[in-house]
Amino acid sequence: MSVLGQVERQSQNRPGIFWYYSGLRPFKDIDRKKYDRLIIDVTYNDWIGENGPFQNNWNSIGFSGSINKDIQLKSTERVSFGIGFGYAYLNHRTPRVFYLTSFDAVQAAFPSPNDSILSSFLTIHQFFIPLELRLRSIGWKHAKLILGARLGVQPRMNFSSYRKFEDEISYSEVKLREEYNWFYISSYARIGFRNWSLFFAYQPLTLFSDYESIDIHPIQMGISLSLF
Repeated sequence: MSVLGQVERQSQNRPGIFWYYSGLRPFKDIDRKKYDRLIIDVTYNDWIGENGPFQNNWNSIGFSGSINKDIQLKSTERVSFGIGFGYAYLNHRTPRVFYLTSFDAVQAAFPSPNDSILSSFLTIHQFFIPLELRLRSIGWKHAKLILGARLGVQPRMNFSSYRKFEDEISYSEVKLREEYNWFYISSYARIGFRNWSLFFAYQPLTLFSDYESIDIHPIQMGISLSLF
């Protein structure tokens, strides 16, 4: 086999900008195919429950990223497992205004016609451990289906708004503390080809802890890119 053929064969096995990256140790097997080790998701953020879905503004855009270990089965190239660590930022730009009641429950309502509100946001920061079952076809131009779950924490959540008074714009923010569930679980799926895939996620647990709070469950949909 020519040198050109060898280089082409190696590059096809490792798609992405880190085609030849092997970490701190050299490759043990040049034919070993490793995929989906650094994944970035760009998503539209919404929720289902008492309000929604698809009632948030179109620019409710968030993102997530994770570093994963691709654990392969020796008996087949079609099935592998993934585990790693990641971060997600959920940004919801919503026509509703979130507020705390006198009993520290979280509610949301449409602003009155006299309200000078320009925009309202609910933002969530998450750290998680992804656990994945990875199914893919043979070959470097492979099709793939990834089914996974995220187990994580939500250390920060707040709602904010911009209002206009005469010629000035004011900003207000409420940082939640005990009003939401700190731990969370999310189920998700990726389906696509090679480096690109569609991404869908759903949190089955309600977002807020008080039983009198609004009952909503975040969902995300978007595009995933595997860099290597």
